[in-house]
Amino acid sequence: MMEEQDLDILKNNKNPHLTVGVLYLYHMKPFEKFLESSLTMRELLDNYLELRQHLQDQGYSQKELEKVTRPTYKMMDLREKFITKKNALFKQIKDYGFEIHQGELTDYIQQFLNKIDELTPLKDGNN
Repeated sequence: MMEEQDLDILKNNKNPHLTVGVLYLYHMKPFEKFLESSLTMRELLDNYLELRQHLQDQGYSQKELEKVTRPTYKMMDLREKFITKKNALFKQIKDYGFEIHQGELTDYIQQFLNKIDELTPLKDGNN
């Protein structure tokens, strides 16, 4: 719940970006605030970016990813690292006492993966 002084700051604020940023922080779930500074989360996203770049280099399309018949060793390695990091991240969140389900973590991470997909389109775009 917002403190009265926080509401006053927002009401008197002339900068709409600050207002949106402050409101966003108040609406974040506790585990999301934790993940903002998580090294494991950063490593997971770096790993996914490396995988997308490798898929670009290999000339994959989004449709071809639905059924990969001959994955490269690097693809399998990066995918395995991603899964391992995601599981470690979930365990870390739970160990810190946050109440979260695997699906909530997946939903939270997906927004970042989608942004990486936008930045690293495959040969047919991201359709």
